[in-house]
Amino acid sequence: MLKTDLDAYLYQEFGFKDFRPGQAEVISAILAGQSALAVLPTGAGKTLIYQMLGRLRNGLTIIVTPLLSLMQDQVARLNYLGEQKAVALNSTLVGRDRQMVMDNLAQYRFLFISPEMLSQTTVINRLKKIELNLLVIDEAHTIISWGPDFRPEYLKLPSVHRMLGQPQLLLLTATATVTMQSETQALFTLANKQDWFLYRQSADRPNIHLHTEQLADEHDKQTRLAGLVKQLQGPGIIYVSSRRLALNLAEYLQTNGDQAVMAYHAGMNYLTRYKIQQQFMLGKLDVIVATSAFGMGIDKNDIRYVIHYHPSQDLANYLQEMGRAGRDGAAALAVTLYVPGDEMLQQRMIDHAIPTDQQLDIIYGDTDNGATIEPQMLRLVKGYQEQAIDLGTAKRLFQERRQAKLQAVTQMISYMQSTKDLRRQLLVEFDQTVANQADQTNESSGTTAKELDQFRKSHTVLNKASQMYTETWQENLRKLFNLD
Repeated sequence: MLKTDLDAYLYQEFGFKDFRPGQAEVISAILAGQSALAVLPTGAGKTLIYQMLGRLRNGLTIIVTPLLSLMQDQVARLNYLGEQKAVALNSTLVGRDRQMVMDNLAQYRFLFISPEMLSQTTVINRLKKIELNLLVIDEAHTIISWGPDFRPEYLKLPSVHRMLGQPQLLLLTATATVTMQSETQALFTLANKQDWFLYRQSADRPNIHLHTEQLADEHDKQTRLAGLVKQLQGPGIIYVSSRRLALNLAEYLQTNGDQAVMAYHAGMNYLTRYKIQQQFMLGKLDVIVATSAFGMGIDKNDIRYVIHYHPSQDLANYLQEMGRAGRDGAAALAVTLYVPGDEMLQQRMIDHAIPTDQQLDIIYGDTDNGATIEPQMLRLVKGYQEQAIDLGTAKRLFQERRQAKLQAVTQMISYMQSTKDLRRQLLVEFDQTVANQADQTNESSGTTAKELDQFRKSHTVLNKASQMYTETWQENLRKLFNLD
C-alpha cells in the first residue's frame, strides 16, 4: 500500500491528517511482510499501529499486554472508537462468559491477553485453528526485564510464537537499550526468512526538565516533597518503593496540603485500583503516590511532573516512568530526591526477588517441608524447571542476573547523585546523544532547588493557580467509592 493510500485510510478511519513519526514506517514494513521492533517514546501513538494493521488485513490480531487494567482500557478505547470486535481474555472472564469468547475467537479482530493466559495449552490449541493476522507484544522490554526474575511466562513467548505457526511479530516498547533490543529479537525465530524492521526514535524528551536533589535525611526529603507538591501545578505522580510508604506519604500529603492525593499499589484489589486510576484520568485527583505498578499504558497527556522519592530499579525503567510527564509537549518536570542509603531499598528488593543458591537447592530438591519459599519465587524457579534448566545452570543464571541488577542500581544511583549532564548521562545508556547543547543550561536540567524554582517560574503551566471548586476532593472521593 502506497503512503498516499495509508494517509487517506488514516484520515478516513481515524480522523488524523498526519502520521506521527514512526507509525507509517512500521505499518508499511509489516504490510511488506517483515516483523518489526518499534522503540517509540511514551505518547508516540504505538497503539494506532496495530489498530490500523488489524483493520487493513483479515485475521485475529493478538496483543500481549502485561496488566489487567491496561487490557480493559484498550478494549474500552477501541469500543469507543466504534470497534466492536475487540475482547480481553483474562482472569476476570470466567465460566460461560469465558467459554463464549473461546468458542468465538475467529469472530474477533483484536484479542488482548496476558502472557500467562496465552501460554495455556487450551488457548494455544484454539488459536492454532483460526487465521492470525499479527502477534503484538506490547511493552516488549518486559520480556528481558521481567521474564528472568518476575514473570517467567514472558520467557515462554518465543515458544508460543512457534507453536502458533510463527505469525508476523510486532514488538512495541518505549524503553529498550540497544542490548535489550538485540536480545529480544534473538529470542524469536521468524518464518520464511523474514528479516527484522527496526524503528528506533530518540528517547530524548526536551520539554521535560531533569532535576536531581540530594538531601540530608528522610525528614528533609519528606519536607521537600511536601513543598514541591504545594508549589507545582499537577497532575503529578510520585513514585516510591513500597506499598506501605505509598499509603503513609499519601496520608502525609493529604494532611499537609490542599490537593487531592491518593495512594496506588498492586496490593489493592482491582476495583479500587481502577477507580483511583479513573479519578486521576478525569482530573478528580491531583497527585498519585504509587509504586511502579502505576503508569504503564496510562494515556494522560497533561501530567506535569513525576517525582521519584526512591530510585527506580534501573535507568530504563526510570526513563519510562519519567516519560509519563509532559506528553502534551508542554513544560514538565522529572525530579529525583536522594538521601544516602536509598540504594539499599533496591538492593533489598533484588535479594527478595532473586533466589539464592540455598533456595534453589530446596526447590530443585523438593525439600521445602516448612513451606519457607514464597509462592512468587517458587513459581519463578518452577518456570526455569519447565524449560529443562538444570540446577547448576539455574544457579549461574540467577547469579548473573543478580550482578546485572546490582550494576543497574549503581548506574541509577550515579544519575541521582550527579551534579551535571543529567540528560546526556541518561541518554548514553540508550546509545543516543542530546539533540542540542541545552544540557548545560537550566532549561534542560539542574541539581539545586534554585534551578528548579527558576524553571517553574518561567513556565506558567507548572505554577499552581487558585481555583474555585464546587465540591471538595474529599466529597468527590466519597461519591466515587459510594461512602455517603
